[in-house]
Amino acid sequence: MSRCIIITAYLEGRIKDSIEIQKNDFIICADGGYRYAKKEKITPHLLIGDLDSFTEKLPDEIQIIKHPVEKDDTDTMLCIKHAVQHNFDEIVLIGGMGGRIDHTLSNLQSMSWTADYWTSQNDKHKISMRDAKNQVIILQNNSILLEGNIGDKISLISYSEKCSGIFTQGLKWPLSDATLTNSFPVGISNEFTDTAAAVSVEEGKLLIVLSKD
Repeated sequence: MSRCIIITAYLEGRIKDSIEIQKNDFIICADGGYRYAKKEKITPHLLIGDLDSFTEKLPDEIQIIKHPVEKDDTDTMLCIKHAVQHNFDEIVLIGGMGGRIDHTLSNLQSMSWTADYWTSQNDKHKISMRDAKNQVIILQNNSILLEGNIGDKISLISYSEKCSGIFTQGLKWPLSDATLTNSFPVGISNEFTDTAAAVSVEEGKLLIVLSKD
């Protein structure tokens, strides 16, 4: 399975606390995300963005795709589109949460766009966003098996107006053919009862949030 890791321009903690990078991972830095990679001696395959935050010379061995400062897409969205075009099975955003709330929300919208595109192509790929304490996954008309520990927190939030046909296994408060809406937070702070949990949604776009206190 091919995986693309996108290091965003905002990260609390270390990259290595967020994900274990594998030899075959393709790494993209979204503009200022390169500074986090450089600090941990991680060499990306590609740097994408307007590069407005750089004054120093960038290494010659890194491929760079530069975009204008004034553009419709965020730097993270540009990275996601590049990954989608190259048909990776999984896209993981590192960081992207905890700083400016508008940036966090725009990253969720970028993930939502990706889920819509994959659904239109009948692809069952996976996109997530994570840092050392949180992981956010968008699940659309699909199912997933999640690894965790007993007592780990998991929240299910409808990102579309309504998510229906939700089924779970391995959670303290199980759901069976349940419906969630985007106007009431009834799916917050469920818990793992085993080392794995299954979640599926028949229709709609479901946010799965895994959190550590």
